[in-house]
Amino acid sequence: MVKLPSMSRRRALRAGLAGLAGGVGAAALAACGETEPQVITKEVPVEKTVIKEVPVERIVRETEIKEVPVERVVTQEKIVTQRVEVPVERVVTRTVEVEKIVERVVEKIVEQAAERAPGIDIHNLDESVSIGLKPWDPKPGGEVSYFTFGNPTGFDPATWGGRTAEPANAMFELLYTYGKGNLIYPMLASDLPEVADDQLSWVVPLRDDVKFHDGESFNADAAVFNFRRFLDEELPRGHVVRDIPSMSNVEKIDDFTIRLHTAQPQSPASFLHSIAHQHTGMASPKAITERGEDFNRDPVGTGPFVFNSWDDDVRIMLDRHEAYNWGPSFLRHQGAPYPDQLRIQIFGYNMTDNAAAFEAGEVDILLNWSFADYLRVSEDPRYHVIGYAAPGMGQYMPLNTQLWPLDDLNVRKAMLFGVDRRTVTVRANGGTAPVNISNLLVPGTIGRSEDAGKLYSYDPGRANQILDEAGYERRDDGFRYAADGRRLEINYPDRGDPVVELFKLDVERTLGIFVDIPKMDGATFREGAQNGELYHTTWIGVASASGDVMYDRFHTSSYGRPGRAYSFFEYDGIPGSATPGAKIDQLLESARASFDPDEQRALWEEAEVYLMENAVAIPLVHDYLPWLTNPDRVGGELFMGIDYLPYYGQWYSTQE
Repeated sequence: MVKLPSMSRRRALRAGLAGLAGGVGAAALAACGETEPQVITKEVPVEKTVIKEVPVERIVRETEIKEVPVERVVTQEKIVTQRVEVPVERVVTRTVEVEKIVERVVEKIVEQAAERAPGIDIHNLDESVSIGLKPWDPKPGGEVSYFTFGNPTGFDPATWGGRTAEPANAMFELLYTYGKGNLIYPMLASDLPEVADDQLSWVVPLRDDVKFHDGESFNADAAVFNFRRFLDEELPRGHVVRDIPSMSNVEKIDDFTIRLHTAQPQSPASFLHSIAHQHTGMASPKAITERGEDFNRDPVGTGPFVFNSWDDDVRIMLDRHEAYNWGPSFLRHQGAPYPDQLRIQIFGYNMTDNAAAFEAGEVDILLNWSFADYLRVSEDPRYHVIGYAAPGMGQYMPLNTQLWPLDDLNVRKAMLFGVDRRTVTVRANGGTAPVNISNLLVPGTIGRSEDAGKLYSYDPGRANQILDEAGYERRDDGFRYAADGRRLEINYPDRGDPVVELFKLDVERTLGIFVDIPKMDGATFREGAQNGELYHTTWIGVASASGDVMYDRFHTSSYGRPGRAYSFFEYDGIPGSATPGAKIDQLLESARASFDPDEQRALWEEAEVYLMENAVAIPLVHDYLPWLTNPDRVGGELFMGIDYLPYYGQWYSTQE
């Protein structure tokens, strides 16, 4: 077996495993190598040298905004090469090149944000931010509050779907988690795993000091119990199915050690990403066994807060876990949370209503992506608006390749040439982050292909020529029709997305394709979109440091699973099952299995080109997500993690 380097707190911050990607609000990540951990374990000074070459701090001080994902990229490149003994000279050259790309993107974001929304404090996703820019001054007691979009579907980690992860993240913990630097840290595990020589199984050591909220010990039996439920195809499993597709079995080695098996070889980064994602939370076996379906409404985990009550469509109340003392090492506060209670307010997708609720004091911290609303709040000195941005897949519109007329590649290509990204995105967000993109992956993401970004540019003349030559005639009403008389139409449900109306106006005017934008709540959309039968597109994005993010979005086994609403490219119609012979699957699986970072990068680049050649999505913008915070009510640090979910134990009440 090859043992990955041990993870001390210092090592986790300086040389830990970089993760692979997870979902951004609407949505990190990268690869570590594997083989012999020799030679370049002494290469830490390279990271310091490369960072000094980029004037990041100067940019931050001049604009009073931080958004630079440089440190993460440096760390990833260093770790990727660290374990395959790549010469240091090559490491320096490549990381500097990546940083220059990232720096140019960041300069654009910072410049536009400083000009048009100076009150928004933009940061890189992998760092914590002081709420209200105030010094750390915690006091025990009181209440702090957050929010979630829509009523949860239940709190059983094996079966939940929807937006359950927001409140669940306060109650449940993972074996590994994403932390500062977008590195992977042990959480309920005690160290990094050992990989077998055949790269098909992983030995995971567990902490021996963790208790569930019901007093039961967390141990190997508990971990095995949970993973067997995650793998149980007889259960009506939810989002967890996207995190365990490569796993085939789990076994107990001793009281605090388990072995996880995978069906195919996986690099350490892709394996750890699977169990460091938001849905593989550890639940109390005793509570699940005794409560059965009632566990969904009376959950028991190991996290910093304990379930108290749930008022449907109104709020969820959680109490401090008094015995909690095993938070991951990168968190500033270790031990039980300061507040007596955490309140999760249940909101809808109407961003204006949500902003008004925040300003009325109904919630202390809130995500809001309506530019007019968060700009207004940012200009109010009582509040602190924090923007987080990251590499990965920017905001984009997946195109359902199974539905007419988008089953015609000509129509999809016409949309990529014909959509005015600047009109659709900059006017929607006020121009605070007008870094429009032509790739699925944004600059700074490992595996991004420069060739993919050259395939399409804004060219409405060419777009209309494609539609004309494909036989779609524009008639007197301004819309195009197929030879059989059907009007070209696409359905884009309006769930409060900032671009939906501008997209409709642009596509109808430029291309003559009718866009239906029915108002729809999130739960209704997810139910229909899961089957891929109802909707042509949506607005979404996801953070990641590598091209592995494409696996979750485009591997054919993802389609038909809970929440999988995307492109259905090369899909054979069998939910949760890979399409035999699908080229995109072969590329993404090969990248996951590769322990060679150069080979991984090349495979991701090829996959991105292949997807863009087939016009499976419309890339739009490299944006940031803004959180509204009220320093008069809550203090501490905001660190969102790669899944854009906060570590709630880092907050305290500032109310008298």
